[in-house]
Amino acid sequence: MTTGRLPSDDAAMTPAARERRPAGRGLAVAAWLFVACIVVQTFLVGLDVFAKLGGSIHRDFAYLYGWLAPILVLLANVARAPGPIRYLTLVLLGLFALQTVLPSLREQLPWLAAIHTVNALLIFGLAVVLARRATEWVRSDAEGP
Repeated sequence: MTTGRLPSDDAAMTPAARERRPAGRGLAVAAWLFVACIVVQTFLVGLDVFAKLGGSIHRDFAYLYGWLAPILVLLANVARAPGPIRYLTLVLLGLFALQTVLPSLREQLPWLAAIHTVNALLIFGLAVVLARRATEWVRSDAEGP
């Protein structure tokens, strides 16, 4: 448990573990921020549909928070996160990139463009799994052996 730890407790950590702690914490925070952005994104989709705003609000917001996907990959590597966490960041980045392409297929392949909604669910689920695993990893790394 990390409560009640003193700064001097960090002395027991290896130098490599101490160096990667900020990046690991950043990974966990950025992953939860990504999850929160997806929740906001879902609300904005509802606004676009029910207020008939034409799709620009949710599209523009996606481009705004989309930069978090490659940052998650970067943080996972800098923090030397375990392989499965690094893999999740790469898959999330790939799914997010696919998400930006799918709407452009609306005219040529509408059935494929429709996967945009299913892919959004995959992105959300994967983001939650990533955020939870990153948080658990950071906590276990802070507790030490």
